[in-house]
Amino acid sequence: MKVLVINASPKLERSNTLNVTRAFVSGFPEGTEVEQVDIYSKDIKPCKGCFACWASNDGTCAIKDDMADIIAKIKAADIIIESFPLYFYGMPSQLKAMTDRCLALAEPYMGTRSDDGQTFNKMRDNSIFEKKFVVISSCGYVELEPVYPALLAQYDLICGGRDKYTAILCPMGEVFMTGKAKRQIRVYLDDVKKAGAEYCENNFKISSETIRKLQIPILSPEGFATLTGSHQNEGGWAASRFGN
Repeated sequence: MKVLVINASPKLERSNTLNVTRAFVSGFPEGTEVEQVDIYSKDIKPCKGCFACWASNDGTCAIKDDMADIIAKIKAADIIIESFPLYFYGMPSQLKAMTDRCLALAEPYMGTRSDDGQTFNKMRDNSIFEKKFVVISSCGYVELEPVYPALLAQYDLICGGRDKYTAILCPMGEVFMTGKAKRQIRVYLDDVKKAGAEYCENNFKISSETIRKLQIPILSPEGFATLTGSHQNEGGWAASRFGN
């Protein structure tokens, strides 16, 4: 089984979200092949909207950068995990650029609608639908409900419905960078590892109960405010280049 982790944090290896992603993957069976791509270290230019990929028989993009290699890795993977912080209620800019460039995977849009009337793009290779897709994202907020609807709505459209992908969302992501609350972090990441094992054992699904458990904040709002306030007073945000 091949797993492609797309690390879309500008902090690269210092990403808070990557703590969650690695814990999740650590629950996968022994022998799982895991490859990580740090897209902020890659040359990914914005889509020009030229539709050269649609004019090409094989979806070749007119832009020559690292996207061809990334798309090849996506095609070769069985499970694709996008790991990133929430930025202004959406995905970081480099991940949006990469997502836009995945237009090359789709056939030209000719007014296609599904049986229920929904607009959608056909894929050049239908094996893309056989891949499993996981979104792992952390944010600096103390709750998830007010801040993630826009992002999830976008993935619902990209994937064709909430049941077509797994979303693991972590509030209070800044806790990971403080070097404190170690016991609470250890317990949380152990639960994430168990979720990874459940995902593989349960036909690539996680129960709603497990999802809810992973969405419970690591600390109380008051504890988080105290911890992050202390970290800020120590110059921690600047030192860690604020983000997830």
